[in-house]
Amino acid sequence: MRKKILFVGSFKTGNDGGWGGQLFACKTIVDSDLRQSVDWTLLDTTHDSNIASSKFRRIQKATFRMIKFIYYLLFFKFDFILIFVSNGWSFWEKGTMCILVKYWNNSKVVLAPRSGFIINDLNNKPKLSKFIKFAFKKSDFVVCQSNSWKLLFEEASNEKNDKKYIVIENMIDYEKYAHLPIKYPRENQIINILFLSWVTRSKGIYELLDAAILLKNDGFHFKITIGGKGEDFNSVERVIYSSNMSDFVSLEGWIVGDEKLKALSESDIYVLPTYFEGYPNSLMEAMASSKACIGTNVGSIPDIIKHQVNGLIIEKENPQALYLALKYLITHPVERVEMAQKAKISIRDTNSIPTVLSKFEKMFNEE
Repeated sequence: MRKKILFVGSFKTGNDGGWGGQLFACKTIVDSDLRQSVDWTLLDTTHDSNIASSKFRRIQKATFRMIKFIYYLLFFKFDFILIFVSNGWSFWEKGTMCILVKYWNNSKVVLAPRSGFIINDLNNKPKLSKFIKFAFKKSDFVVCQSNSWKLLFEEASNEKNDKKYIVIENMIDYEKYAHLPIKYPRENQIINILFLSWVTRSKGIYELLDAAILLKNDGFHFKITIGGKGEDFNSVERVIYSSNMSDFVSLEGWIVGDEKLKALSESDIYVLPTYFEGYPNSLMEAMASSKACIGTNVGSIPDIIKHQVNGLIIEKENPQALYLALKYLITHPVERVEMAQKAKISIRDTNSIPTVLSKFEKMFNEE
């Protein structure tokens, strides 16, 4: 018997390069072979931009979505309601949806938190933290992007339940990146270092610039490509110019499509020195592309990168640690290639689309 599922998520494709993991996951789930056993009803909650839009517009759009959601609850019957949720205002809205279902409808609620900033909401925003915990308790399933998030959510809700808190990792189109060749070291080569993310302080962009200056002062031959935009874009541009780093750091804006594949193909090292993270698609893409990666010990990154096995883990907000990690990978080319090879295998085994979709299918068939 076909399952009827209301899917609250992101389905509208943006054109600025800033649409990432949540959009890819939502569209991939809906367009997958699950269509053979699921009738989807979609409620799009894509924001105008990941950079804050006006408060009035956000409230207006959230109100329209809530009215439509209530309409679905009153006039349709669903087996599951799958809700992808971010942090902050998104959780107030989607958490309310979750709670409404339990009072007005018999559908099973699957809550799927997708933002690394949720940990900040839990630790530093008492009212929202209490609400998040309540929404967890009202959900039938909570999709956790890794074991680290599972432990955090179980601790926050004070309930340990392996059948409720289910680990389903993020997915990427592994085959899209797997064909990119491993870059083997050459004598006197310039090491290409790649950063693909929002150009904001919380992504560790200033730590990357500080580490770059240290590498330059040590006489290393390297080039850092920064692909992305964000609120600190102009500030970063000024720092690059004022510190005479223009020959070493290139600020490119969003790099998408074939240009992103080209940038990955040409890079030797990928860096993501972020302060908060859920389960970063950019990191998975780099690892699937056979890159030695450096990430911080936040969110799911320690679940993705096994330190000194398939990449390196460093402390966040620590430019010295980032410098030392980059220096190690530059001066240890054999180890760099070995990590890159193992990174590719780990993404294939954990984050390919068939592997992840099988876990969603299993959950939807739970009685």
